[in-house]
This record gives sequence, C-alpha cells and structure tokens, in this order.
Amino acid sequence: MEDADQPARKPICAAGTVVIAENGQRLGTVRVAYPHYVLVSEDDAPERDLEVPARAVARLENGKLYLSVNREALSDVDDEETDARQHPERT
Repeated sequence: MEDADQPARKPICAAGTVVIAENGQRLGTVRVAYPHYVLVSEDDAPERDLEVPARAVARLENGKLYLSVNREALSDVDDEETDARQHPERT
C-alpha cells in the first residue's frame, strides 16, 4: 500500500530501451522497468536477464539508458526468477 504523503514513483524508463554500460558496451534492452530497478534482456544471452538497480543508472539520454557500472557489477537473473518477480501470484 502506498503512503498517501509519498508521490507514486514512476518506472526508470520504458521497456525496449537500449542499455549501455559505463565502458560503452551495449548490454541489451530493458525487458521491464520498475521505480527501483530494471530487468535487462542481455544481447549475448536473451534467456538471462540482468538486474540493474536504480542507483546504477547514470542518465537517460537520446532514448538510451546509460549506466555508471560495467557488466561485471550486475547480477544475473534467470527466467524462473524473472517470472516470479513479474508474477508473484504464481509462486
């Protein structure tokens, strides 16, 4: 339940947004975005997502999400975990 005194937080960006690491590497595209993190479908392994916390986002510019970290700093999330996060009623 949201606190009536706190404004609702919007997702960081839209699904489909290209994600770029600090070193310039394209990591993939946003699968789903929440106010506190995004799940990124990796270009190299589309069956696996990366969890990107909001604190790792440097900026959203020209339709791309730029991070303040590189790939190694991010956590992998498998399809089962992704599904459980997106559909908690199924668990």
